[in-house]
Amino acid sequence: MLDAALTAAAGGGGVTLALTVTNEGDDPVTLRFRTGQRADFAAFESAGDEGDGPRRGTAGPVWRHGEGRLFTQALGTETLAPGESATYEGTWREPPPGVYLIEGTLTAEEHDAEATATVAVE
Repeated sequence: MLDAALTAAAGGGGVTLALTVTNEGDDPVTLRFRTGQRADFAAFESAGDEGDGPRRGTAGPVWRHGEGRLFTQALGTETLAPGESATYEGTWREPPPGVYLIEGTLTAEEHDAEATATVAVE
């Protein structure tokens, strides 16, 4: 079982993102990737907080990390031992001011892991 946590920090002309994926199970987990991309990040305008956490607006993402980028087209694997973590980073450069809900998603073929964070950009 994979657990994910996302941190998002605004400053220095951008938002720094880090998706940490942890193997919470008792057995090793092998992550298989189709490209060099290990995680994707998407920013949505925040629609506020509904008591159970932030929610995104109804529009699509205002930014996506993987959009317009080229990644190596080589297959890749990473194995996480029980309790082991891997962190995948990205940067959203020069975002417009606002409050955003960021979604971080692992891009592995057979394993799902995603997390959200809210960030305010001034």
